[in-house]
Amino acid sequence: MKTHPILLVFSLLVMLVSCDNRTLNTSKAASAITVYLEEKPIYESAYLTVGETKLRTKKDHELIDQYKLLEAEGYITFTSESSKKRWLSKDSIWNATLKLTEKAHPYVIEQKNNKIKIKTIEYKVDTENGLQIDSKGKKSALVTAMLQKKATPFSFLKPDKNPHTEFITKKFRMKFSDENGWKIIN
Repeated sequence: MKTHPILLVFSLLVMLVSCDNRTLNTSKAASAITVYLEEKPIYESAYLTVGETKLRTKKDHELIDQYKLLEAEGYITFTSESSKKRWLSKDSIWNATLKLTEKAHPYVIEQKNNKIKIKTIEYKVDTENGLQIDSKGKKSALVTAMLQKKATPFSFLKPDKNPHTEFITKKFRMKFSDENGWKIIN
């Protein structure tokens, strides 16, 4: 069998265009977004007060249960100091001390005295469902990505803004340069 030189040249041209570094495809966009989210993660946060705290045993029983669950998982130490019955009240005051452990470190954003800003939900790229690429030209594009929600152990501190979805969509602006390839410029 003889192959035609035109067919051979055409197939080589198709291979070169598909392997070109300038063309943006979903795998390049997903890897660029993943790198960007490692540098600048997207998350929701809340504040947690550590140190001495006063809780009401009946009114705050759900919060106390959550703190005990975190203690069982090793994220905090929760020491009970005393429990007092309030005068003419059906509720008691429970004095306790909260301390974060080393296991909670990946979720801590900032710490000021006894007030700690902590991640409640983290967002990760969903590479399986694909990305939508809107090319504006050869050197810029707008990519819409689906980010999956990942609840942290501290998610009880702040109610979810969108409780009926397991993902959010976010748009990323991308730009091409010869030195760096495709990068996020948000």
